[in-house]
Amino acid sequence: MLEEYLIKLIKFKTITKDLQTTEEALQWIEDKIEDLPVYVKRYEKNGFQSLIITTQKTKTPEIVLAAHLDVVKGSDNVFRPVINDGKLYGRGVFDMKYAIACYIKLLHELKSELPKLDLGIMITTDEEIGGTNGVNYLLNEEKYSADVCVLPDGGKNWELITESKGILQIKVKSVGKSAHGSKPWLGESAIDNLLDFMQKLKAEELFDESYYSRALEHYYNTVNIGKISGGEVVNQVSDYAEAVLDIRFVSKENEVDIINLLKKIANKAGKIEIEKTISGYPLKTDENNVYVNQFIKIAAQNGIDIKSTFTHGSSDARYFSENRIPVIVIRPDGGGHHSEEEWVDLASLNKFYQVLKMFVVNNS
Repeated sequence: MLEEYLIKLIKFKTITKDLQTTEEALQWIEDKIEDLPVYVKRYEKNGFQSLIITTQKTKTPEIVLAAHLDVVKGSDNVFRPVINDGKLYGRGVFDMKYAIACYIKLLHELKSELPKLDLGIMITTDEEIGGTNGVNYLLNEEKYSADVCVLPDGGKNWELITESKGILQIKVKSVGKSAHGSKPWLGESAIDNLLDFMQKLKAEELFDESYYSRALEHYYNTVNIGKISGGEVVNQVSDYAEAVLDIRFVSKENEVDIINLLKKIANKAGKIEIEKTISGYPLKTDENNVYVNQFIKIAAQNGIDIKSTFTHGSSDARYFSENRIPVIVIRPDGGGHHSEEEWVDLASLNKFYQVLKMFVVNNS
């Protein structure tokens, strides 16, 4: 049944911003649980829908199981699930529709016990573009909360994510003066101004790997120019250019330091404006938390030795962490997410399901 649910979910092309297909997939999930003794509610923010399922009529269940339904783009082939050598391949199979399949099966297997449990399930549709209209909205505007969250959207091969970097996405706008390309001295290139700004930013100590003791693991602040554009035609000095920066930072305090640094360099450069578009604090999970510790022990009972690790990427887990909700970020064996060879190991997936089920039954 778990594989059947997952195969069906993969076939939905729930690419972020395909609001119609994600709505159809959410409706399919609702239809699958319509006969169960649970409370179901839909939310919408800026067109992005979220689905909340709870066993009690509450916004504060003890345990929340969270997952995102949206996926990144891919060829038609990745939406045709294939099983080969004990692995299931397909878009979203590892990132992270396998979790939703587990949640559906869990509700069915615990049907008679659901009225006694204090469990919530949160399924959102905008994680791949930042989660602002999904988890962020549900926690900070609708005021959902929990004692613990399980969000299996990070790590691999049963590694528990205890740290992840924060994220800042910044739009940098540069203004110049246009002139003919043969006489650049008559103009001022917005592109040159933008590149000069970037060179000065990258040279700052905050982005120097020697600034941190864990530099050998690349655990330091980084800045990447994700998008850049400017100019109208080749033979003209550009009067406007912009770039979108993807900045990852190590500690909560770094966000303020980095924004102040951006403003300082922009003010010195002149004709540069900065705009924050996305931000999120780093994830910190305490392995000694009672829920986290119990999850590790249950995994050990099932023959799984969980090791802690960190990740450079970000996920919706940061919103739970910001709201002081301990979050368990861990995945079974799999890989290739965002690629044409995304996969999950079916034996490991079934073991993950058993650990999850034991954790829920023991706590909620």
